[in-house]
Amino acid sequence: MGKKMMRYSLAGMAVLAVILLATGLIIQWRNKGRIAPGITVCGRDVSGMTVEEVRDVLTEILPEFLTEIRCGILPEHNVVVQADTENEVNLSVQGMELVLRTSLPPVRILEEETLCAVLTESNKAKVWEWLYKALTGSCFCIRQAEPVVVWEDKMFGEWLAVLAKAVEQDCVDAEVSLKKGKLKVRPGKNGVLLNREKAWVDAEQLMAEVAERLKAGPIEEMVLRLLVEGKTTIPKLSTGQAKACNTIIGEFTTGFAGAGEGRRQNIKAGAKHLHGRVILPGEEFSVAAALMPFTEVNGYAAGGTYIGGQLAESMGGGVCQLSTTLYNALLQTKLEITERYPHSLPVGYVPLGQDAAIAGDYKDLKFKNTTESPVVVSCEIEGETVHILIYGTEAVKREAVSFETVLTEETEENVTVEVYRTEVGEDGEPVRERVSVDRYRVKE
Repeated sequence: MGKKMMRYSLAGMAVLAVILLATGLIIQWRNKGRIAPGITVCGRDVSGMTVEEVRDVLTEILPEFLTEIRCGILPEHNVVVQADTENEVNLSVQGMELVLRTSLPPVRILEEETLCAVLTESNKAKVWEWLYKALTGSCFCIRQAEPVVVWEDKMFGEWLAVLAKAVEQDCVDAEVSLKKGKLKVRPGKNGVLLNREKAWVDAEQLMAEVAERLKAGPIEEMVLRLLVEGKTTIPKLSTGQAKACNTIIGEFTTGFAGAGEGRRQNIKAGAKHLHGRVILPGEEFSVAAALMPFTEVNGYAAGGTYIGGQLAESMGGGVCQLSTTLYNALLQTKLEITERYPHSLPVGYVPLGQDAAIAGDYKDLKFKNTTESPVVVSCEIEGETVHILIYGTEAVKREAVSFETVLTEETEENVTVEVYRTEVGEDGEPVRERVSVDRYRVKE
Protein backbone atom coordinates (compact mmCIF):
# COMPACT_ATOMS: atom_id res chain seq x y z
CA MET A 1 0.00 0.00 0.00
CA GLY A 2 2.82 2.35 0.90
CA LYS A 3 4.73 1.63 -2.27
CA LYS A 4 1.62 2.24 -4.31
CA MET A 5 1.06 5.62 -2.67
CA MET A 6 4.68 6.53 -3.33
CA ARG A 7 4.30 5.66 -7.01
CA TYR A 8 1.19 7.86 -7.19
CA SER A 9 3.02 10.70 -5.50
CA LEU A 10 5.98 10.48 -7.85
CA ALA A 11 3.70 10.34 -10.82
CA GLY A 12 1.82 13.36 -9.57
CA MET A 13 5.00 15.28 -9.04
CA ALA A 14 6.16 14.40 -12.52
CA VAL A 15 2.88 15.56 -13.99
CA LEU A 16 3.11 18.78 -11.98
CA ALA A 17 6.67 19.33 -13.20
CA VAL A 18 5.59 18.84 -16.76
CA ILE A 19 2.68 21.22 -16.29
CA LEU A 20 4.94 23.83 -14.69
CA LEU A 21 7.56 23.42 -17.42
CA ALA A 22 4.88 23.72 -20.08
CA THR A 23 3.47 26.78 -18.34
CA GLY A 24 6.94 28.33 -18.13
CA LEU A 25 7.56 27.65 -21.80
CA ILE A 26 4.22 29.20 -22.70
CA ILE A 27 5.02 32.26 -20.59
CA GLN A 28 8.44 32.53 -22.17
CA TRP A 29 6.95 32.11 -25.66
CA ARG A 30 4.30 34.75 -24.99
CA ASN A 31 7.09 37.16 -23.91
CA LYS A 32 9.21 36.45 -26.94
CA GLY A 33 11.07 39.65 -27.88
CA ARG A 34 10.91 40.97 -24.33
CA ILE A 35 13.64 41.21 -21.72
CA ALA A 36 13.77 38.42 -19.14
CA PRO A 37 12.83 39.02 -15.49
CA GLY A 38 15.45 40.51 -13.18
CA ILE A 39 17.48 42.39 -15.80
CA THR A 40 18.63 45.88 -14.80
CA VAL A 41 20.83 48.50 -16.40
CA CYS A 42 22.09 51.50 -14.42
CA GLY A 43 19.73 50.46 -11.64
CA ARG A 44 16.70 50.61 -13.98
CA ASP A 45 14.54 47.48 -14.17
CA VAL A 46 14.04 46.66 -17.86
CA SER A 47 12.28 43.33 -17.26
CA GLY A 48 9.50 42.62 -19.77
CA MET A 49 10.51 45.55 -22.01
CA THR A 50 10.87 45.32 -25.75
CA VAL A 51 14.14 46.22 -27.42
CA GLU A 52 12.74 49.58 -28.48
CA GLU A 53 11.53 50.31 -24.96
CA VAL A 54 15.03 49.55 -23.67
CA ARG A 55 16.43 51.95 -26.27
CA ASP A 56 14.15 54.67 -24.94
CA VAL A 57 15.38 54.00 -21.40
CA LEU A 58 19.00 54.23 -22.51
CA THR A 59 18.43 57.64 -24.09
CA GLU A 60 17.12 58.99 -20.79
CA ILE A 61 19.35 57.13 -18.37
CA LEU A 62 22.10 59.74 -17.99
CA PRO A 63 21.66 62.11 -15.06
CA GLU A 64 21.87 65.89 -15.15
CA PHE A 65 25.55 66.80 -15.18
CA LEU A 66 27.45 69.78 -13.84
CA THR A 67 31.07 69.59 -14.90
CA GLU A 68 33.55 71.92 -13.26
CA ILE A 69 37.12 72.19 -14.50
CA ARG A 70 39.55 74.34 -12.55
CA CYS A 71 42.94 75.65 -13.56
CA GLY A 72 45.39 77.56 -11.37
CA ILE A 73 46.63 80.92 -12.66
CA LEU A 74 49.48 83.19 -11.62
CA PRO A 75 49.19 86.89 -10.71
CA GLU A 76 51.14 87.95 -13.81
CA HIS A 77 48.85 86.04 -16.15
CA ASN A 78 46.56 88.33 -18.04
CA VAL A 79 43.58 85.97 -18.20
CA VAL A 80 40.94 86.95 -20.71
CA VAL A 81 37.47 85.62 -19.87
CA GLN A 82 34.92 85.72 -22.64
CA ALA A 83 31.53 84.08 -23.13
CA ASP A 84 31.71 80.91 -25.19
CA THR A 85 28.26 80.27 -26.57
CA GLU A 86 29.52 77.83 -29.19
CA ASN A 87 30.77 75.34 -26.59
CA GLU A 88 28.06 76.18 -24.02
CA VAL A 89 30.52 76.80 -21.23
CA ASN A 90 30.90 79.49 -18.61
CA LEU A 91 34.28 80.84 -17.55
CA SER A 92 34.96 82.77 -14.38
CA VAL A 93 37.91 83.71 -12.23
CA GLN A 94 37.68 82.69 -8.58
CA GLY A 95 40.67 83.83 -6.57
CA MET A 96 43.72 82.26 -8.19
CA GLU A 97 41.75 79.83 -10.30
CA LEU A 98 40.04 79.94 -13.66
CA VAL A 99 36.84 77.89 -13.51
CA LEU A 100 35.00 76.39 -16.46
CA ARG A 101 31.45 75.16 -15.85
CA THR A 102 29.11 73.38 -18.22
CA SER A 103 25.93 71.31 -18.00
CA LEU A 104 26.74 69.34 -21.13
CA PRO A 105 27.20 65.62 -20.35
CA PRO A 106 30.88 64.67 -20.62
CA VAL A 107 30.01 61.01 -21.17
CA ARG A 108 27.59 59.11 -23.32
CA ILE A 109 26.20 55.60 -23.32
CA LEU A 110 26.81 53.55 -26.43
CA GLU A 111 23.26 52.34 -27.05
CA GLU A 112 23.93 49.39 -29.32
CA GLU A 113 26.75 48.01 -27.18
CA THR A 114 24.73 48.47 -23.97
CA LEU A 115 21.65 46.92 -25.57
CA CYS A 116 23.77 43.96 -26.58
CA ALA A 117 24.86 43.59 -22.94
CA VAL A 118 21.18 43.65 -21.85
CA LEU A 119 20.22 40.95 -24.36
CA THR A 120 23.18 38.83 -23.32
CA GLU A 121 22.04 38.88 -19.69
CA SER A 122 18.43 38.30 -20.75
CA ASN A 123 19.39 35.16 -22.71
CA LYS A 124 20.92 33.70 -19.56
CA ALA A 125 17.46 33.51 -17.89
CA LYS A 126 16.01 29.98 -17.45
CA VAL A 127 12.42 28.90 -18.10
CA TRP A 128 11.67 28.53 -14.41
CA GLU A 129 12.70 32.18 -13.85
CA TRP A 130 9.87 33.25 -16.14
CA LEU A 131 7.52 30.91 -14.23
CA TYR A 132 8.72 32.21 -10.83
CA LYS A 133 8.02 35.78 -11.94
CA ALA A 134 4.53 34.83 -13.12
CA LEU A 135 3.67 32.98 -9.92
CA THR A 136 5.22 35.31 -7.32
CA GLY A 137 5.37 38.65 -9.06
CA SER A 138 9.01 39.01 -8.07
CA CYS A 139 12.31 38.07 -9.65
CA PHE A 140 14.22 34.99 -8.56
CA CYS A 141 17.57 36.71 -9.22
CA ILE A 142 18.82 40.08 -10.43
CA ARG A 143 21.22 40.34 -13.37
CA GLN A 144 22.91 43.66 -14.01
CA ALA A 145 23.80 44.55 -17.58
CA GLU A 146 26.84 46.82 -17.55
CA PRO A 147 26.38 50.02 -19.55
CA VAL A 148 29.10 50.83 -22.09
CA VAL A 149 30.11 54.38 -21.20
CA VAL A 150 32.58 56.47 -23.18
CA TRP A 151 34.10 59.88 -22.53
CA GLU A 152 33.19 62.63 -24.96
CA ASP A 153 36.75 63.10 -26.21
CA LYS A 154 35.93 65.77 -28.77
CA MET A 155 33.89 67.80 -26.30
CA PHE A 156 36.52 67.52 -23.57
CA GLY A 157 39.16 68.61 -26.06
CA GLU A 158 37.06 71.68 -26.87
CA TRP A 159 36.77 72.51 -23.16
CA LEU A 160 40.53 72.26 -22.77
CA ALA A 161 40.91 74.52 -25.81
CA VAL A 162 38.64 77.11 -24.16
CA LEU A 163 40.79 77.00 -21.01
CA ALA A 164 43.99 77.15 -23.05
CA LYS A 165 42.79 80.19 -24.98
CA ALA A 166 42.27 82.04 -21.72
CA VAL A 167 45.31 80.81 -19.79
CA GLU A 168 48.12 79.73 -22.09
CA GLN A 169 50.79 82.25 -22.96
CA ASP A 170 53.88 81.81 -25.09
CA CYS A 171 57.19 82.40 -23.42
CA VAL A 172 59.13 85.34 -24.81
CA ASP A 173 62.88 85.23 -25.23
CA ALA A 174 64.91 88.12 -23.94
CA GLU A 175 66.50 90.15 -26.70
CA VAL A 176 69.82 91.93 -26.94
CA SER A 177 70.41 94.66 -29.48
CA LEU A 178 72.80 97.48 -30.24
CA LYS A 179 71.27 100.94 -30.21
CA LYS A 180 73.56 103.86 -30.94
CA GLY A 181 76.57 101.90 -29.76
CA LYS A 182 74.93 100.75 -26.54
CA LEU A 183 73.60 97.34 -25.59
CA LYS A 184 69.86 97.21 -24.95
CA VAL A 185 68.09 94.29 -23.30
CA ARG A 186 64.42 93.57 -23.74
CA PRO A 187 63.35 91.35 -20.81
CA GLY A 188 62.10 87.84 -21.47
CA LYS A 189 58.95 86.34 -20.01
CA ASN A 190 57.96 82.88 -18.87
CA GLY A 191 55.03 81.24 -20.59
CA VAL A 192 52.39 78.81 -19.38
CA LEU A 193 50.89 75.70 -20.96
CA LEU A 194 48.12 73.41 -19.78
CA ASN A 195 49.32 69.95 -18.85
CA ARG A 196 47.03 68.32 -21.39
CA GLU A 197 48.59 64.88 -21.07
CA LYS A 198 47.78 64.68 -17.36
CA ALA A 199 44.35 66.21 -17.96
CA TRP A 200 43.46 63.37 -20.32
CA VAL A 201 44.71 60.75 -17.83
CA ASP A 202 42.64 62.33 -15.05
CA ALA A 203 39.61 62.50 -17.36
CA GLU A 204 39.85 58.76 -18.06
CA GLN A 205 39.96 58.04 -14.35
CA LEU A 206 36.97 60.31 -13.79
CA MET A 207 35.08 58.51 -16.57
CA ALA A 208 35.72 55.17 -14.86
CA GLU A 209 34.27 56.59 -11.64
CA VAL A 210 31.21 57.86 -13.54
CA ALA A 211 30.68 54.42 -15.08
CA GLU A 212 30.82 52.78 -11.64
CA ARG A 213 28.33 55.24 -10.20
CA LEU A 214 25.96 54.71 -13.13
CA LYS A 215 26.05 50.95 -12.57
CA ALA A 216 25.14 51.39 -8.92
CA GLY A 217 21.71 52.78 -9.57
CA PRO A 218 19.64 55.66 -10.92
CA ILE A 219 21.22 59.07 -10.37
CA GLU A 220 19.34 62.30 -10.92
CA GLU A 221 22.32 64.67 -10.73
CA MET A 222 26.05 64.23 -10.92
CA VAL A 223 28.72 66.86 -10.23
CA LEU A 224 32.14 66.23 -11.76
CA ARG A 225 35.21 68.17 -10.74
CA LEU A 226 38.58 68.11 -12.45
CA LEU A 227 41.75 70.09 -11.75
CA VAL A 228 43.88 70.87 -14.79
CA GLU A 229 47.44 71.76 -13.95
CA GLY A 230 49.53 74.30 -15.77
CA LYS A 231 53.23 74.10 -16.45
CA THR A 232 55.64 76.98 -16.85
CA THR A 233 57.64 77.23 -20.06
CA ILE A 234 61.03 78.86 -19.87
CA PRO A 235 62.37 81.03 -22.69
CA LYS A 236 65.53 79.86 -24.43
CA LEU A 237 67.13 83.14 -23.43
CA SER A 238 66.26 84.58 -20.03
CA THR A 239 66.59 88.19 -18.97
CA GLY A 240 69.47 87.27 -16.69
CA GLN A 241 71.34 85.56 -19.50
CA ALA A 242 70.82 88.54 -21.77
CA LYS A 243 72.00 91.03 -19.14
CA ALA A 244 75.17 88.97 -18.57
CA CYS A 245 76.28 89.96 -22.09
CA ASN A 246 77.74 93.21 -20.81
CA THR A 247 81.50 92.97 -21.33
CA ILE A 248 83.70 93.76 -24.30
CA ILE A 249 85.55 90.46 -24.64
CA GLY A 250 87.29 91.14 -27.95
CA GLU A 251 88.22 94.24 -29.95
CA PHE A 252 90.22 94.88 -33.11
CA THR A 253 90.71 97.59 -35.73
CA THR A 254 92.07 97.49 -39.30
CA GLY A 255 92.50 100.28 -41.83
CA PHE A 256 91.64 100.49 -45.53
CA ALA A 257 93.27 103.79 -46.52
CA GLY A 258 94.17 103.76 -50.21
CA ALA A 259 91.55 101.14 -51.10
CA GLY A 260 89.63 101.54 -54.36
CA GLU A 261 86.05 102.76 -54.47
CA GLY A 262 84.61 99.29 -55.00
CA ARG A 263 86.52 97.84 -52.08
CA ARG A 264 85.51 100.74 -49.83
CA GLN A 265 81.85 100.28 -50.77
CA ASN A 266 82.01 96.55 -50.06
CA ILE A 267 83.62 97.02 -46.66
CA LYS A 268 80.96 99.54 -45.67
CA ALA A 269 78.12 97.41 -47.01
CA GLY A 270 79.43 94.29 -45.27
CA ALA A 271 79.87 96.17 -42.01
CA LYS A 272 76.16 97.00 -42.02
CA HIS A 273 75.30 93.31 -42.44
CA LEU A 274 77.66 92.30 -39.65
CA HIS A 275 76.82 95.02 -37.16
CA GLY A 276 74.44 94.07 -34.37
CA ARG A 277 74.53 90.34 -35.04
CA VAL A 278 73.43 88.34 -32.00
CA ILE A 279 74.70 84.79 -31.56
CA LEU A 280 72.60 82.89 -29.03
CA PRO A 281 74.05 80.27 -26.66
CA GLY A 282 75.07 77.14 -28.55
CA GLU A 283 74.72 78.74 -31.99
CA GLU A 284 77.41 78.68 -34.64
CA PHE A 285 77.86 81.89 -36.57
CA SER A 286 78.94 81.99 -40.22
CA VAL A 287 80.43 85.27 -41.40
CA ALA A 288 79.92 84.34 -45.05
CA ALA A 289 76.23 83.62 -44.47
CA ALA A 290 75.85 86.97 -42.73
CA LEU A 291 77.49 88.91 -45.56
CA MET A 292 76.09 87.12 -48.61
CA PRO A 293 74.78 87.37 -51.23
CA PHE A 294 77.33 89.62 -52.89
CA THR A 295 74.93 91.51 -55.14
CA GLU A 296 74.21 95.11 -55.99
CA VAL A 297 70.85 94.82 -54.25
CA ASN A 298 72.74 93.88 -51.09
CA GLY A 299 74.92 96.97 -51.44
CA TYR A 300 78.02 95.43 -53.02
CA ALA A 301 80.15 96.37 -56.04
CA ALA A 302 83.14 94.90 -57.84
CA GLY A 303 86.28 95.23 -55.75
CA GLY A 304 89.81 93.93 -55.49
CA THR A 305 90.32 90.41 -54.16
CA TYR A 306 92.52 87.32 -54.56
CA ILE A 307 91.28 84.69 -57.02
CA GLY A 308 93.48 81.67 -57.66
CA GLY A 309 96.49 83.41 -56.17
CA GLN A 310 96.07 86.46 -58.39
CA LEU A 311 94.72 89.93 -57.66
CA ALA A 312 91.42 90.40 -59.49
CA GLU A 313 88.05 92.18 -59.34
CA SER A 314 84.90 90.43 -58.08
CA MET A 315 81.56 91.33 -56.53
CA GLY A 316 82.06 91.88 -52.84
CA GLY A 317 85.84 92.01 -53.13
CA GLY A 318 87.32 93.36 -49.91
CA VAL A 319 84.89 91.88 -47.37
CA CYS A 320 87.66 89.56 -46.20
CA GLN A 321 88.94 92.56 -44.27
CA LEU A 322 85.78 92.32 -42.15
CA SER A 323 86.22 88.61 -41.47
CA THR A 324 89.90 89.20 -40.69
CA THR A 325 89.11 92.00 -38.25
CA LEU A 326 86.52 89.82 -36.55
CA TYR A 327 88.95 86.89 -36.43
CA ASN A 328 91.51 88.95 -34.56
CA ALA A 329 88.85 90.11 -32.11
CA LEU A 330 87.82 86.48 -31.60
CA LEU A 331 91.41 85.47 -30.84
CA GLN A 332 91.16 87.65 -27.74
CA THR A 333 88.24 85.53 -26.44
CA LYS A 334 87.72 81.95 -25.35
CA LEU A 335 84.96 81.44 -27.93
CA GLU A 336 85.43 78.38 -30.14
CA ILE A 337 86.59 79.22 -33.69
CA THR A 338 85.25 76.27 -35.72
CA GLU A 339 86.38 77.26 -39.21
CA ARG A 340 89.02 79.64 -40.58
CA TYR A 341 91.21 79.81 -43.70
CA PRO A 342 94.15 82.07 -44.61
CA HIS A 343 94.42 83.90 -47.93
CA SER A 344 96.57 82.44 -50.67
CA LEU A 345 98.69 85.63 -50.64
CA PRO A 346 99.60 87.90 -47.71
CA VAL A 347 97.31 90.85 -46.95
CA GLY A 348 98.54 94.26 -45.94
CA TYR A 349 96.24 95.11 -43.07
CA VAL A 350 97.29 92.39 -40.53
CA PRO A 351 100.47 90.40 -39.85
CA LEU A 352 100.98 87.04 -41.59
CA GLY A 353 98.90 84.28 -40.04
CA GLN A 354 96.24 86.58 -38.61
CA ASP A 355 93.93 86.86 -41.63
CA ALA A 356 90.67 85.04 -42.36
CA ALA A 357 89.52 84.59 -45.95
CA ILE A 358 86.01 84.20 -47.36
CA ALA A 359 85.52 82.60 -50.75
CA GLY A 360 82.40 81.04 -52.25
CA ASP A 361 81.15 78.09 -50.25
CA TYR A 362 84.59 76.68 -49.46
CA LYS A 363 86.21 79.34 -47.28
CA ASP A 364 84.42 80.81 -44.29
CA LEU A 365 85.00 82.12 -40.80
CA LYS A 366 82.78 80.43 -38.24
CA PHE A 367 82.68 80.46 -34.47
CA LYS A 368 80.43 78.98 -31.82
CA ASN A 369 78.94 80.68 -28.81
CA THR A 370 79.98 78.28 -26.06
CA THR A 371 78.59 80.46 -23.26
CA GLU A 372 75.14 80.60 -21.67
CA SER A 373 74.59 84.20 -22.71
CA PRO A 374 74.36 85.93 -26.09
CA VAL A 375 77.37 87.20 -27.99
CA VAL A 376 76.91 90.46 -29.87
CA VAL A 377 79.08 91.75 -32.71
CA SER A 378 79.52 95.47 -33.24
CA CYS A 379 81.08 96.42 -36.57
CA GLU A 380 81.43 100.11 -37.36
CA ILE A 381 83.31 102.15 -39.93
CA GLU A 382 85.21 105.06 -38.44
CA GLY A 383 86.83 107.10 -41.20
CA GLU A 384 89.06 104.66 -43.06
CA THR A 385 89.11 102.00 -40.35
CA VAL A 386 87.01 98.97 -39.46
CA HIS A 387 86.37 98.72 -35.72
CA ILE A 388 84.88 95.50 -34.33
CA LEU A 389 83.79 94.88 -30.74
CA ILE A 390 82.54 91.56 -29.38
CA TYR A 391 80.26 91.68 -26.34
CA GLY A 392 79.85 88.66 -24.09
CA THR A 393 80.39 87.43 -20.55
CA GLU A 394 83.47 88.20 -18.51
CA ALA A 395 84.22 84.47 -18.25
CA VAL A 396 85.30 84.15 -21.91
CA LYS A 397 87.54 87.18 -21.98
CA ARG A 398 91.26 86.48 -22.17
CA GLU A 399 93.52 88.64 -20.02
CA ALA A 400 96.58 90.56 -21.30
CA VAL A 401 96.64 88.85 -24.70
CA SER A 402 99.56 89.30 -27.10
CA PHE A 403 100.46 87.63 -30.39
CA GLU A 404 103.70 86.60 -32.01
CA THR A 405 104.22 85.57 -35.64
CA VAL A 406 107.12 83.20 -36.19
CA LEU A 407 108.53 82.58 -39.68
CA THR A 408 109.28 78.85 -39.82
CA GLU A 409 109.97 78.37 -43.54
CA GLU A 410 110.85 80.65 -46.42
CA THR A 411 111.45 79.85 -50.07
CA GLU A 412 111.43 81.87 -53.26
CA GLU A 413 107.74 81.01 -53.76
CA ASN A 414 106.26 80.44 -50.30
CA VAL A 415 106.51 81.33 -46.64
CA THR A 416 105.17 79.40 -43.65
CA VAL A 417 104.36 81.11 -40.38
CA GLU A 418 103.15 80.06 -36.95
CA VAL A 419 101.12 82.38 -34.74
CA TYR A 420 101.39 82.11 -30.97
CA ARG A 421 99.12 83.64 -28.37
CA THR A 422 100.28 84.54 -24.90
CA GLU A 423 97.94 85.40 -22.07
CA VAL A 424 97.92 85.54 -18.30
CA GLY A 425 96.77 82.21 -16.83
CA GLU A 426 94.64 81.62 -13.77
CA ASP A 427 97.76 81.39 -11.62
CA GLY A 428 99.01 84.75 -12.89
CA GLU A 429 101.73 83.19 -15.02
CA PRO A 430 101.94 83.69 -18.79
CA VAL A 431 100.52 80.89 -20.96
CA ARG A 432 101.74 80.54 -24.56
CA GLU A 433 100.00 78.44 -27.21
CA ARG A 434 100.11 78.04 -30.97
CA VAL A 435 96.89 79.09 -32.68
CA SER A 436 97.70 78.57 -36.37
CA VAL A 437 100.17 77.38 -38.97
CA ASP A 438 99.71 78.99 -42.39
CA ARG A 439 101.48 78.95 -45.73
CA TYR A 440 101.41 81.85 -48.18
CA ARG A 441 102.56 82.35 -51.72
CA VAL A 442 105.06 85.19 -51.91
CA LYS A 443 103.93 88.14 -53.99
CA GLU A 444 105.74 88.66 -57.25
